[in-house]
Amino acid sequence: MPVSARLSLLGVLSVIGVAGLVQWPIRPLMLSRTGGATAELLVALETQEVLQHQRQEASVLLNRFVGAEITRFFWGGFSGYLDVLGIEEPDGMKARVSLEDQAVQLLLSSRGAAETYVGRVEAIDGVPRGVVCRGTGTPGAFPLRGSRLQCPQGWRSLPNLNNQAKAIAG
Repeated sequence: MPVSARLSLLGVLSVIGVAGLVQWPIRPLMLSRTGGATAELLVALETQEVLQHQRQEASVLLNRFVGAEITRFFWGGFSGYLDVLGIEEPDGMKARVSLEDQAVQLLLSSRGAAETYVGRVEAIDGVPRGVVCRGTGTPGAFPLRGSRLQCPQGWRSLPNLNNQAKAIAG
């Protein structure tokens, strides 16, 4: 064992020994927090976990919606009904489908959460293009960049979790 490692080990053991002699309270990080701070941390972690679960659920549902609407477009046009697409409204979320002449949109909003989720498919020059996004408020215009439909300004794209799971498994 090199000399520097021996000296480091000797230093650490000395600190632990001195702490024992003077009875310093050495506690793990979570136990050293006060009750209020721990409760606040746990609430923040639970809120973050709920939001992450909600994003995952919305991502899966909206990507299914976009895929189903693209397929439906080739069979005669978009559908304004989730049950026709084989999709159920998720628990704890409100779903609203908006059907236009050359576009369809599913807006998901949860009760009590700040985020809104949207899946949109537009037929541009006879070719359906879709996008899945998350943001706050009402989404604005969906710009077309190159051949891809983009999220409105201030909104972020939601990943396709189905494709990620297949890539990891395969």
